[in-house]
Amino acid sequence: MMRRLFLLNGLAILAVVSNHGAYWGLTALFWWADRYRPVTDLPNFDQMGSLSYYALITVIKLAEFSVPSFLFVSGFFLAYASRGNQSTLNWKMMEARIVNLLIPYFIWSILIILSEWLESCLHGCKTEPVTVYLTKLVLGQTTPAYYYIPLICQFYLLAPSLVRFAKTHWKLALIVTAIIQLTAKIFLYLRFFGMETPVTGFITAPQLFVNAIFYITLGVVVGFHFSEFKQWLIRIKWGSLVAVVTFGVLSIVEGEILYRLDLNRSGYAVLITTTLYAVSFILCFLAFENITIPFSKMFSELGNKSYGIYLLHPKSLEFGARVVYHLAPGLLPYQIIFQPVVILSGVGLPILLMSLVAKSPLRGAYRYLFG
Repeated sequence: MMRRLFLLNGLAILAVVSNHGAYWGLTALFWWADRYRPVTDLPNFDQMGSLSYYALITVIKLAEFSVPSFLFVSGFFLAYASRGNQSTLNWKMMEARIVNLLIPYFIWSILIILSEWLESCLHGCKTEPVTVYLTKLVLGQTTPAYYYIPLICQFYLLAPSLVRFAKTHWKLALIVTAIIQLTAKIFLYLRFFGMETPVTGFITAPQLFVNAIFYITLGVVVGFHFSEFKQWLIRIKWGSLVAVVTFGVLSIVEGEILYRLDLNRSGYAVLITTTLYAVSFILCFLAFENITIPFSKMFSELGNKSYGIYLLHPKSLEFGARVVYHLAPGLLPYQIIFQPVVILSGVGLPILLMSLVAKSPLRGAYRYLFG
């Protein structure tokens, strides 16, 4: 089971990079169209509905199992750490985990802020109030992907109570957390239909724990009751496969409909269909544990380095995309070429940097940089 979880982690980090790489693909199609076509107004949506467009949308939506998988695996290991002796999961342990996450997070967040300031100096050195920078650090907003770090830290703060609840009343824990998460998603739909208020904005913030609490609870429950859960998985494995396909298709259709309603990327948000797809994917992946996945060893190694890759991939993707933008703009509309370039940058550059640090005199700082 542990080997399977590391493999899931590896697939999840590759999915994260692919998801965000696909957004750069949309940028190339709509916002960078003037680099390879005679257009004047940007963004230009002439390529909406093209094969490349739908391929990118499919990648974006089907890669959404990534963060739920991270949380599921984290929940499983929380249960594993407290199995047999509930007192072993204490605040000191959670504090250590949070610190191990936050030190690299703050380092790279500050470096991102500095890099963006230096880039702004090409046009006059734009600065923001200190409170804005502090807010970005606290909320994980230095780059959109960083919302995950405040999110997982909240779960570690909740872990002693959540684990105790899931251990003693596991069915109730699943029901309660499912209701909490689905209720938060309902507020997200309200925003789509014009009910934009401070309350809906707060509840639907991706870094708020209510939007993902079921995933980690499911991981904790499975960690405590894996034997019973495994028997249940055997019975429903073909049903889980059908659910993956069904909810995967529905999530693509729903996201596309909402996107077309207002032409902004909020249509790609993690909605109820996407949530059901992610849960189905995790269950299906575990149910078919005897299926050999090609390059499993490579994916497992990615899983071991997932946090470092996660922290570095936003700027690595941007680097790869901008290199193509400046040096080979003719490739931008050809996503079959552009996507491998940016994804390879998003995964390869972080691994290269991590490897160089591990073999250099700075190797003592490795855990502070990459967790």
